[in-house]
Amino acid sequence: MPVSDTITLQESSGDKYPLLRPLEKLKRTLELGEAPFDGLCHHCEEADAAFQIPIILNVVVERYMENDGGIRPTVSPTLKVGIKLVAAEAEEYSEETNFPLLLCKQCNAEYEAAQKAASRKSMLGLFALLGLLVAFLIFAYFNAAVVALLSGILWLIGAIAWASRFRDTKKIDSFIKPWLNDIRWVPEALALEDEYTLSTGESKTFR
Repeated sequence: MPVSDTITLQESSGDKYPLLRPLEKLKRTLELGEAPFDGLCHHCEEADAAFQIPIILNVVVERYMENDGGIRPTVSPTLKVGIKLVAAEAEEYSEETNFPLLLCKQCNAEYEAAQKAASRKSMLGLFALLGLLVAFLIFAYFNAAVVALLSGILWLIGAIAWASRFRDTKKIDSFIKPWLNDIRWVPEALALEDEYTLSTGESKTFR
């Protein structure tokens, strides 16, 4: 029995564009109004969409850095030491793709509830940090001798956390991920990109 090739299998599964990258498939089907952008709710896939949430995907396609990047010393007559460190300048070229998350009335209510829950969680985290700061200041007032050691440790932890932010090249709110997984080709498109920023707009009525 002959084994079907990959392209034939993709076509039989409803993929009309097996040779395109997932991101290009999103653009093509959106432009032509084909599935998954044919008006059906992406979440329940049963009811017609009544709302659309704009999704803005900004993918870094190229980054150019002078002098191969890094930091180099230069002579400066204005400084007493005569030498200053200069970071290499960088130019980024990115490509923006816009597509909607289509939801029916009930699924849109669930989406808004999830969004509000994520916002509340973020606020609680901020209040917890403020509470820890107040507790630390009170502790510092009564235990000045121990504060120096604790401050050094906390500074080191903070510096590591601050530096780790720059290692995250895929910036996306965690609450939106399960909703995007409901749109065909979006998970594959995000997995193939090395560096991107994904944001959402305000919910609007669809059609």
